[in-house]
Amino acid sequence: MTESEAHKILSASSSLNLGKFYGTTNDLGLGAGLFFSDIRCPVFDPDDRIFTTMEMSVYVLTHECDVDPGNDRSFNDYLTICPLIPLGTFLEEYATWGHTDDELRSFLSAIANRSVNRLIYLPPGPSQMGYGALMYLNNLASTHIGEFESVAPIASVSAYGLDVIDKAFSNHFLRPKADQLSFSQQ
Repeated sequence: MTESEAHKILSASSSLNLGKFYGTTNDLGLGAGLFFSDIRCPVFDPDDRIFTTMEMSVYVLTHECDVDPGNDRSFNDYLTICPLIPLGTFLEEYATWGHTDDELRSFLSAIANRSVNRLIYLPPGPSQMGYGALMYLNNLASTHIGEFESVAPIASVSAYGLDVIDKAFSNHFLRPKADQLSFSQQ
């Protein structure tokens, strides 16, 4: 499947207001809602069972007050990020898993309509994001604030886009546990 075909499936299945998803980066400090390219972050190598580092595009999750250089306090030197999976990279990886095109179409539709909690579809926006990307919420990472020195964000979500992403995070991480825990009321 081509990126263009995958993009059409994602767009048709998404309820996002694509025109309202991204905003301007003007006058925004380093923090939540910004996208950057070429940020070094950890990547697990399952063959060698070690983490290596790679430069990739990321979405920043850490709130700006927690890394504000004017806010001199302990523990403000790392940011939590979510690496972005460009749509083309996702398609290449998915093809190696041996699924059919029908399964791929179904999976893309499920991602776009938010039936797959662990992935967030990011629609096309700035030119660096091509046909869009995915955020894999089980692949959060951290990196040092120094990675962001002298680099400008490639994009920012709007208030609407931030709300969409925040709700997806809340749904993924704060939903009730499926297993019964000790001392749970039945």
